[in-house]
Amino acid sequence: MNNKLVSGLTIIRNGVRLNYPFMEAIRSALPLCDEYIIVAGDSDDETLDHLASLDDPRIRIIHTRWSPDITPQKCLLAQQTNIGLGLCSGRWCLYLQANEVLHEDSLPQLHSLMERHADNQAVEAMLLERLTLWSDYGHYIPVYPRRFKYTARIIRPNIGTYSIRDGMSFAIFDGFSTKGRYPQSIDSGIDLYRYGYVHSVTQQAAKFESAVHKTEASEKAGMDYYHQNYPRQFIARYDGPHPQVMTDRIAAYPAEDVLDLARCRTRLTLGERKRLLESYLYGQTGLPQLSRNRFKLLGSLQAKPRPALGILQGTRALV
Repeated sequence: MNNKLVSGLTIIRNGVRLNYPFMEAIRSALPLCDEYIIVAGDSDDETLDHLASLDDPRIRIIHTRWSPDITPQKCLLAQQTNIGLGLCSGRWCLYLQANEVLHEDSLPQLHSLMERHADNQAVEAMLLERLTLWSDYGHYIPVYPRRFKYTARIIRPNIGTYSIRDGMSFAIFDGFSTKGRYPQSIDSGIDLYRYGYVHSVTQQAAKFESAVHKTEASEKAGMDYYHQNYPRQFIARYDGPHPQVMTDRIAAYPAEDVLDLARCRTRLTLGERKRLLESYLYGQTGLPQLSRNRFKLLGSLQAKPRPALGILQGTRALV
């Protein structure tokens, strides 16, 4: 009988050069895990040295090569995730990308949920809600899809589960068949701290240059990215807590890289006006079960206290 409740999983390559908080991500989840699988790509920086310093018998590091032959290239992230997923022996897999961190206060609730549903085969995944920090540690994006977007980060690893697309979501292939479906999921009620956009403009440009998939945003990386990519109406000050494992990284963040909201553009496109209205409605009524969600919700999304959205209140934000 399998006595392992939780397997942790993270993939990483060149995390030091790209300024990813991958060590903090791993440490934030480790207290929950009976084992931790790290799929470490062929880095050309000090990433492997950092990983080697993790002195914990639960950690297993798998060394891989990121093949340029994977087509499309963005699916390389899913391919690497699936290497680790196949090695997870726990009842649950807690999957964190290298820029995603859990708050220590959330760990008891997550552990309780995984214990409670360990034998409930109807629950195939658990959702976390994205909390995306922007430019520095004192600003975030309270607008959909950076907020009000839920992602399966706790999944059952051995029921035909595979990471798909760009590694951001999972599908279940019943009986390891050829036709997949999104996992049946419950909302954990927990935030997932995402620090993938906390970089200097130069660092962000380097991140986009190394990305295995290009986006419209990556084409803007050479400009004043943080002040132009999103309008001021999309950005709010963040005064909430951060995970304790992020303390040193936050303290070392350069003051000259703190976002200046006054420099952010204010002219909105039609699509941005719609996104603000959409986000305001989600804040008031909750996220509807839309077809674009990559999960099948069991029950309902948990209401959680939120700070006043300010810029999203009323119609003044749309003019």
